Amino acid sequence: MGLDFVEEEVARGYSMPKKIINLFNLEELFEKNLPSPIAGYYKSGARDEITLKKNREIFNKYELLPKLLRDVSNIDTSVKVLGQNLKNPIILAPVAMQQMAHEDGEIASAKGASSFGSAMTLSTSSNYSIEEVAGHNENLFFQLYFAKDRSITENMLKKTKEFGYKAIVFTADAPQLGTRERDERNNFKMPDHLSLGNFKGTILEKFDDRDGSAMNMHNEVLFDKSLTFEIIPWIKAVSGLPVLVKGILRPDDASLCFKHEADGVIISNHGGRQLDTATPTLNQIETIRKEIGKDKLLIVDGGIRRGTDIFKCIALGADAVQIGRPVLWGLNYKGKEGVELVLDILLKEFIETMILTGCRNLNEITRDLIREA
Repeated sequence: MGLDFVEEEVARGYSMPKKIINLFNLEELFEKNLPSPIAGYYKSGARDEITLKKNREIFNKYELLPKLLRDVSNIDTSVKVLGQNLKNPIILAPVAMQQMAHEDGEIASAKGASSFGSAMTLSTSSNYSIEEVAGHNENLFFQLYFAKDRSITENMLKKTKEFGYKAIVFTADAPQLGTRERDERNNFKMPDHLSLGNFKGTILEKFDDRDGSAMNMHNEVLFDKSLTFEIIPWIKAVSGLPVLVKGILRPDDASLCFKHEADGVIISNHGGRQLDTATPTLNQIETIRKEIGKDKLLIVDGGIRRGTDIFKCIALGADAVQIGRPVLWGLNYKGKEGVELVLDILLKEFIETMILTGCRNLNEITRDLIREA
């Protein structure tokens, strides 16, 4: 799908760019098109949002050193992740409550990713359930928040295998919810007509009314503060699937994940939404790769908005990347087609970067192609 030309939509109350050229154009539309509490929820970071800003800014710390006069007439962006052959290294990160952005929600995201051969990660806090999203993408992962009521968690894990999911993404950086002051100011609450599909019939299906952000209810009921690395083998045994541990920022934690049978780690600071002033994720790729060795699966998210960003992540040692907020921008713009547009833009930029740096495949994207500015 090519880049779209867009007419001015006076009826929607604002002027749209005549042409969607990059992801920032979609971000601008997204912020204008949604009620401020919902747009704020998706945009927000923890506390002063310092980590949120640095996740993006750090990409400018690295410059490219292209190799020239290589035969780049054929470009291969494919990568193998957990035995699955993906057409590109872009994985859709888990993002909660996607029906707030578009009525087709997570189903549209799964379909859009499938069009490009990308994997998609379904959030525990999705509006559409595990079974409803199943079948819309052959490379579905499931992100796990571990409920205090272990029977709820066990039921979800068993469903993932039954409905054809390929991996569990265990989010480890949320023993409680980081405070997002923007949500507190906006009294954020999921709209009443929506529910959380994976919690049907439980206390977690809806948010109740609270002062400040209604996400506080999840703080009190969902997150289990007692978890340790020993839970990883249990998750693997119950689900019967590979487990990726998400939220890793330290090399020693990455090493402990693999010692406890993890199949991969995801470097993440939760998009700057948990612990403010936590280090930006790009800082940690090289040091974690050195710690775990070259053969362990390493994925990274946080602030990726350009094809050059993807390139820099891989050059520093990542096998693949995840994108979160840009998926919502595309979803809100035009559902499945909007998600496809996001992937189309990123992949065109990434391929252009590969060509201009002399790289024919991901293995040729090496550390010597970037330098710290």
